[in-house]
Amino acid sequence: MPHPTITAGATLDRNNVTALVTDLDRVLRGRPRRVYVDLEAVESFDSRTLRGPRASTHMWQETMQLTSKHGWLAAALFLAMPAMAQAELGAMVVAPHWQQWLRGDAIEFVQPMPDDAPPCTVWAFYSQLPHLLPVDGDYLSQVQARYAERGVRVVAVVKGEHADGLDRLLGCSVVVDDAARTEVAWAVANATSRTNSVVLNHDGTIAFLGRPGAGLVDAIDDVLAGEQDLVLAGRARGTRLLLPGMFDDATGKETVELLQPLVKFAPRDGLLNGLLYLTLATKANDESAARKHLQAAVQQLRAESRPLAVFADLVLRGDARRTTVVAMLRPALKQAAAAAKADPMVQLAYLRVLIMAGDGREAGRQAMRIRKGVTETGAGCLDYATLLARDENPQIHADLATLTLNKAEKLGADARLLAAARYIVALRCAGDELAAKRIMTVYLNDPDMRVGLNNDSWYFMTSLPTMGRFDWFAVGLVERMLDERESMDYYEFDTAALAMFLVGRVTDAVSLQEEALKNAGKASAEYRERLVRYQAHLKAALR
Repeated sequence: MPHPTITAGATLDRNNVTALVTDLDRVLRGRPRRVYVDLEAVESFDSRTLRGPRASTHMWQETMQLTSKHGWLAAALFLAMPAMAQAELGAMVVAPHWQQWLRGDAIEFVQPMPDDAPPCTVWAFYSQLPHLLPVDGDYLSQVQARYAERGVRVVAVVKGEHADGLDRLLGCSVVVDDAARTEVAWAVANATSRTNSVVLNHDGTIAFLGRPGAGLVDAIDDVLAGEQDLVLAGRARGTRLLLPGMFDDATGKETVELLQPLVKFAPRDGLLNGLLYLTLATKANDESAARKHLQAAVQQLRAESRPLAVFADLVLRGDARRTTVVAMLRPALKQAAAAAKADPMVQLAYLRVLIMAGDGREAGRQAMRIRKGVTETGAGCLDYATLLARDENPQIHADLATLTLNKAEKLGADARLLAAARYIVALRCAGDELAAKRIMTVYLNDPDMRVGLNNDSWYFMTSLPTMGRFDWFAVGLVERMLDERESMDYYEFDTAALAMFLVGRVTDAVSLQEEALKNAGKASAEYRERLVRYQAHLKAALR
């Protein structure tokens, strides 16, 4: 493992800061020797937002008290509050600044709201994240169709009248934002905040801040039923924001206790369900509880194509070596893929489960069916190409995977992830070890991409967006570390062990993890949890 990283730039709700700090402080009891802060996120932090009309002196003092009490974790939360002045659960939104309504009747914001105002509105923002509109369009259309008879309005907020993906919005309203002013005021919808969807009550107060697939439909139903719990909503919101960035350091028991009531509160939240499953399966090492939760989650999400895809994608990437996961998810994903043909997240999740099931023939058919629809974004191209490289016969996909990565580069894909994907395709699909080695050398010599062998390999494997996508690249980084094994520290052995486990070298993983525990010179719940996991898989393989 690396030294823990604190990522700034999240949105947090004032009324729930103390509770969330307490929850996460229990989960992350081991204090790091060193804290690395995401400089890009810090650079985007503007302390003036804390002095705006919605941020009180009390909030500032409360944050300082928390920093004193909880140390580095509270500092993380403080850095995670650039958007606090913009929107809070239960608060009234500021008046919007629209340019024009392209579809649907205008929704007026006056106080008090008129009696004929929608009982619930869903606002999905795409001015700063335009590449997500083609991804979300099909699901937003499903949500609008489901709730139309109950008066719910789904509104896509776009940058201009020619935004890509408008053709996928069926039945939804569309409005043009004035230079993203409303988007910034309501949601701060960018990659750092992990927020682009806002659910409003009839009176214009905020009931939900997040992303489709992670609690959206639960929030809509709560609004319509008049059964909102802002305390639990705030905890769920904060956990969605912060736990994914700290998940690698979380331990089993405390994390399960944090997540279980939140999953009960938002049972169709694909992200929280996925995090709970991964905690049970890979941290608590409770196979029985993990299987039980998997069954319950699949049943709960079966009719929810996007939340199911979010859940399945996370589970399949994070627990790739458990065959029961593949067997249980495949039928549900097949059904979802048939019902949501235009949703690239659903289609990619189905392709992933087919490849992991070893069904090369059906995976090949699915790959051809979805190629155009899932490669409209850089991220989609990367996911598609690296999935092809996971096939049992990756060589047959060499040309297609290479062409897809060339398209990803044109679409502005992240340079680090693109380099990792090119390495994997060269190694797995083309079988060209020299080409892979050259790609690795370029990566390591580029200070804009490389941080360090240990940290890079660890975060490629454990950060939720990259988990399970770039394991072979992580192994390439680890092999460079092992070339100088005598100078490795205990946490580098821990990193190396995980890399070996993820690509099937379980015997090596057990040996390296034992070395990590031996050299750590202290009790480590995380290290012990991982060793138990590796030993269990090794024992099963030897039967």
